[in-house]
Amino acid sequence: MRPINLLPPEAFAKAAGRRRLYRILLIGLLYIAVLALLTLWWQGRVGSAEDEVVQQEEVVQDKQRELNALGDSRDLQNRYLTDVLLLQEALITDVSWGRLLNDLARMMPERVWLSTFGGSASFSEDGSVGTITVSGTGFDFPDVSAWLRSIDDDRFPSMAGGWVTSVSQGQIGEAPIVTFSSTTSLTGAAVSNRIADRVPVIP
Repeated sequence: MRPINLLPPEAFAKAAGRRRLYRILLIGLLYIAVLALLTLWWQGRVGSAEDEVVQQEEVVQDKQRELNALGDSRDLQNRYLTDVLLLQEALITDVSWGRLLNDLARMMPERVWLSTFGGSASFSEDGSVGTITVSGTGFDFPDVSAWLRSIDDDRFPSMAGGWVTSVSQGQIGEAPIVTFSSTTSLTGAAVSNRIADRVPVIP
């Protein structure tokens, strides 16, 4: 049996209107909720991106500080190298005369003695750092040859290329003698080690 509704038609219309209104309100609330969730999600992404930007800016600033520090180090290194070059140029002919004379005394032949000694320091294109000129005396010509062999000996690397510029015979009392003049070049081995003492080692 079909149910009988005794309500007037206006009541049905009002009920249907209320149901439509409820549905519209529900849809609106759902839309607002979805919109709120999307907004929160987007704000989270924006906040995360902003944090990454801040971190990257900090990294860039750290790198810039490191570059600035390296720039100061490069300037200091350049000044150091410039000073070293100036010191090397100043000491390139810094002959260790004391060591040279000591070695010369040890290497001199027994039958030869020197009457004069002169030395000068000057850098030459052939690599020599100076010259020595001496006047000496021996008992015979082989003594002059022994002198030349001694200053060109590998055990005496401070001198090289010695030669005799003059030689003559004479006498001391009744003893015959030979006087000679000789010149030789100074090699880099004659230079002192003061450059190593004055230049600090940079680790």
